[in-house]
Amino acid sequence: MNRDFAYCLWTHAELEAFVAVEYPWLLSTYDDYPYIIQRCDVARYMLLYRYGGTYVDLDVVCRAPLSVVFAAVPVEAGVVVTPALPIGFATDFMAVRRPHDPVVRGVLSGVRRAAASWWYLPLPYTTVMYRTGPVYFTRRVNCHDRHHQVFIIPPSNRTNYIDYVGGASWHSWDGRIIWKLFLLRHRLLLIIILLFAVAAFLRIFRNRRSIYSNLRNRFCQRSRT
Repeated sequence: MNRDFAYCLWTHAELEAFVAVEYPWLLSTYDDYPYIIQRCDVARYMLLYRYGGTYVDLDVVCRAPLSVVFAAVPVEAGVVVTPALPIGFATDFMAVRRPHDPVVRGVLSGVRRAAASWWYLPLPYTTVMYRTGPVYFTRRVNCHDRHHQVFIIPPSNRTNYIDYVGGASWHSWDGRIIWKLFLLRHRLLLIIILLFAVAAFLRIFRNRRSIYSNLRNRFCQRSRT
């Protein structure tokens, strides 16, 4: 389908050698990441900044040729991303028109600060998402002041271009719990509303005599005046 594109599969050893040569000032940060997926996250940003091109996860398949996808991208847009669920941008499919793109440079510029930040919960899922993954990537892209340089594939067209065969192998126990809570968010919201309603009813029922007495006293005072 994409015979005109050169396909490159990088091993972990090749990525570490690439970082050591091209980004020596980030090598210590790269090596200190506690999870392999974090090094994969940062490596894709580095590769796209150095060479440009298209990054695609192993669990992503193309439903249409990449030339068709890129034909819908405005000329001024140097970066192509897909929307993530529930918000933000995904990092499993990214395209950069040319090397040394300023948007990707902005993403890389915050890597060391995010790695050293103590603001995030020390859980596997939040560590990955907020320090190197989609949440971090979305925040850094949104910091770029020239939004016309970023093209977001419309959600209605995303499944026409690419599809997912299932993955998320890096998700730990907390990620599975968070995802299940997200899927059950409407039911959980309904349960919370019902609990508040029951609590309010019980409070009113227990204090009905004092509430009735206060209302009666106020009514009598107004009648006298």
